[in-house]
Amino acid sequence: MSAATAPIASAAWILAKATALTDPASRAATVAFDAHLTAVTAPGRTPTQVSEFTATGAGHSLAEAIDALTAGLDLTRAGAARLLVIASDARYNPDETTRATRRIKDLNATGCAILWLTFHQNTTPPPGVTLLELANPTDAVTAIARAATTGLSRTS
Repeated sequence: MSAATAPIASAAWILAKATALTDPASRAATVAFDAHLTAVTAPGRTPTQVSEFTATGAGHSLAEAIDALTAGLDLTRAGAARLLVIASDARYNPDETTRATRRIKDLNATGCAILWLTFHQNTTPPPGVTLLELANPTDAVTAIARAATTGLSRTS
């Protein structure tokens, strides 16, 4: 995943800036996760620069990342366009997959769209997500923009 950090950091910055410019009441946030969570962008704060992060592969906290974003962005609130984007190879232990699957199911039930970006072939994410395999991490910016546009158009 280390090859994807710079494009994802750029996509997070672009999404946060676009969100703030489009509707000041809207919010975007990005967290990186391994054994710990790292805020890349925060809800209600428009970043002035791209915040780079690293991907060490030292553990996984996908369920906790989903929890943090759900709480920070109110992803379960009906009546608003909501999109959760996860960029991952989906290589988790069974317990982490089970915990993340529960959260994804709960978000699906409230109408939150979930886009799963992967840069590896044969990725098997938890059910309830739209999987998009990207050959090149730099394609993440366009993929996130298209998914966000689609998600917003469904609630308009």
